Amino acid sequence: MSEQKKRGVLKRILELALPVSLESVFQMSFNVADQIIVGLLGASAVAAVGLSNSVAAIAILLCAAIGTGSGVLIAQAYGRKDMEDVSRTAAVGQTIATSFGAIIALPLILFSKPLILALGAHPEVAELANGYFRFFVASLPLMILSTVTSAAFRSLSDSKTPMVITIASVVLNTGLGFALVLGCGPIPKLGVTGAGLATFISQFCRCAVLVAKFYRSKEGVKWHWPVPSAEVNLTSAKLIKLTFPMAISEVLWGASGFIYALVFTRLGTESLAASQIVTTIESIFIVAVSGLGPAAVASIGQKLGTGSVQAAKQHANVVLKLGLASSVVLGSLFAGVSLFVSMIFPKVGSQVLHFAFLGIVIAACFQPAKVLNGIFGNGLLATGGDTKYVLAVNLASTYAIGLPLAVFLSFFTSLGLAGAFLGKGADEVTKLVLFFFRYRTPAWYQKSLDLRAPAETNVC
Repeated sequence: MSEQKKRGVLKRILELALPVSLESVFQMSFNVADQIIVGLLGASAVAAVGLSNSVAAIAILLCAAIGTGSGVLIAQAYGRKDMEDVSRTAAVGQTIATSFGAIIALPLILFSKPLILALGAHPEVAELANGYFRFFVASLPLMILSTVTSAAFRSLSDSKTPMVITIASVVLNTGLGFALVLGCGPIPKLGVTGAGLATFISQFCRCAVLVAKFYRSKEGVKWHWPVPSAEVNLTSAKLIKLTFPMAISEVLWGASGFIYALVFTRLGTESLAASQIVTTIESIFIVAVSGLGPAAVASIGQKLGTGSVQAAKQHANVVLKLGLASSVVLGSLFAGVSLFVSMIFPKVGSQVLHFAFLGIVIAACFQPAKVLNGIFGNGLLATGGDTKYVLAVNLASTYAIGLPLAVFLSFFTSLGLAGAFLGKGADEVTKLVLFFFRYRTPAWYQKSLDLRAPAETNVC
């Protein structure tokens, strides 16, 4: 590939990735804003919000996989210029994801407090978390529908529209959060529960605007009622076949995060609060480059949709190099933030601040591996249809290595909280090695080509 062509590919990747990364930063700001606002109420409030987010994250990941899967199929259809298939896939993906979100949210709302107590949370933390958790879970179907719709926008090479809408909703959430948590004029002080209510209102507005904009502004895109038919059944089958391993993989990954949270919970409220602070800050730096995965889905998916394997590989190499360089820089910045934690969370106590400093330093060392794993698992391999391998890698690295090592180092050595973070790091390094060796073989993209006629595929 010539230098001019490389620059062209890099420009296209950045045009897709930068708005997605900025959108992701603001999307994560929903939780960051909640953490900072309730941080004014003390360490127990921070732990309550963090524990609630850990539980809900599993449900979000389960259905968000449908967003990635539908994004892959939409990108491939768009590469073929088949707008009928684009519309049908978007409608099916939105319907399935929203339905699953509603089914999951209902029991979590009905049995919220017993669930939080069963996780081992202190009664004070459980009481604070209950009101927030119910509102947060009620917004799950809205979050998931927004995720799928944003993925559809990006697969059509438009990553700016969902970015603008998300930024506006975060501004709304922050303003409502301060008003409802702390009280403002006639608005009563609702405490931690107010943060949950603010999230629900802002997510509803975001979802409504995204869906309306998608079907009104995109030429050739129209709503298809997903009633049973040959075309809808075929699209549903393709989507389920692609996303089922991804959904299981994401649930297992989310469950591991939940189990890690349980480890921190058993280490004490200070450790739990510190781990949530680390996770919250780390998420900002991770999502700063998270646009590379969706950019890979859009650009590489469109190339595979036309059968151009060589072009897909060229785009993939550019994404990986950009991800490595970005993660090293942002990992260094993440480590530097450890010096300013006391300024961000001034009222959580000296022990929590000490633990948070230690956790940030350790997590920053493994950030390049974590970023590249996101590009491989949710971008390159998923776009190529190699989702079963992604599932196998996540299962082996997390449950055979990461979690056992974290438990052992936390409770059977003197490392404590540091041991849990080291176990998580070993998990990421194992994934990276396995993903990299898979990427060096044709297996990562072969399944996407199997859906095409041999004459349509150009492997040169």
